[in-house]
Amino acid sequence: MFRSIAVIEDLPDKLIDRLSDIAEDIHLLVQQDNLPALYDLRQAILPRLAEKGYVTVSSRIRQQKLCEQLVLFYSRELLDLIDSDPTESRYSWLEQSTRTARRAIHPLRQLLLIRFLYGSFREFLDRTNGANAPFGNAPWPCLNKAADHYKKLVVTHCDITRCSDTGRPVGTFACSCGFSYSRCGPDKSEADKYYRGRIKTFGPIWSDKLKQCMQDGMSYRSAAERLGVDTNTVIKYANGKLPERNGPLKPKKSNKARTTSPSISSSDVPFMRVNWEKRDLELSWGVEQTCKAILADINSKPVRITIALIGKRIGKLSWLEKNQHKLPVTMSILTVYIESVSQFQMRRVRWAAERLSGEWPIKRWKLEKLAGLRPDYSQEVSGEIDRCIGQSRLLQPFTSSEEKSSWQH
Repeated sequence: MFRSIAVIEDLPDKLIDRLSDIAEDIHLLVQQDNLPALYDLRQAILPRLAEKGYVTVSSRIRQQKLCEQLVLFYSRELLDLIDSDPTESRYSWLEQSTRTARRAIHPLRQLLLIRFLYGSFREFLDRTNGANAPFGNAPWPCLNKAADHYKKLVVTHCDITRCSDTGRPVGTFACSCGFSYSRCGPDKSEADKYYRGRIKTFGPIWSDKLKQCMQDGMSYRSAAERLGVDTNTVIKYANGKLPERNGPLKPKKSNKARTTSPSISSSDVPFMRVNWEKRDLELSWGVEQTCKAILADINSKPVRITIALIGKRIGKLSWLEKNQHKLPVTMSILTVYIESVSQFQMRRVRWAAERLSGEWPIKRWKLEKLAGLRPDYSQEVSGEIDRCIGQSRLLQPFTSSEEKSSWQH
């Protein structure tokens, strides 16, 4: 692939050192008994790319930034010397190396990318040896608290995907009892394998245990503690809604398998286009009503109005987080109600002042305590406290006849 170039003796020392480093990487590569799959490097280096800021939230590679930094790292002189300048063509070897494998890339060029990202090929091997097993090796514990084998190493199946936001591996563990759960990795200690993130399926054992708890007259809170879930989860399923699936997770079918299925063809399923304008209007009404209800609730302790809170209240959190550009009306309404930390603290101060309206004069420390303020609150919040205390003094009526008669005379 490369032009035959004779050894050049008058190269700069810096260039010679860099070539020597690359030679060491090649020497280490040819000594490996189990050669890493350099032809399909994307999955191995994606976490490192994300760590260095070359990956967007949607898992796209910032190709231009990556190319510029790699050229600065090696210098264009060295890259020209080994015929590996990534700026020479539109679809360069660098772009191909960070995408799904479609054509072979010369190992030397792969080693250039690896050294740029990890510092050396040896460091790459040390880091990626555990990357293929971020949750360790099977078996893993079943974290179904309703099962007799709770926390026993009986799970042998784990599907590993990658979080689109953080780039971290996500493991989904499925037990033969029907219970499955997921958590983010990689594991850093032995105790991490007993951490449970999100429950995917509950299974028949968990469902039967829930029914038994309800038949025994157990409270929702006690049942939740026994089953290892939130109280709201117990209420949800105890009132008639069954868990989504009672069996272990089935392996996902590929897109190719779905499109070539003899029973279902793509032409039989009509394509439904989402009417985002209609959805935006409907959602904006629900968002505004929810925000107004939160502000109108003067009996409960105030909660800060955020996108996450409103999304959870109306059950549309994923829409508000991932499709903001398609919901202009909804987002314009949300910007009116969403509170900064200072705005929320000022609203809590007003709420606390209402609760202390029977006292005169209102003590500042009492107001701060009831409002749940920390000592480092802003100047705006301090001004609101002063205003509430001053207003309470102005509005405080005379309570004794002596004070009243002295005022009249």
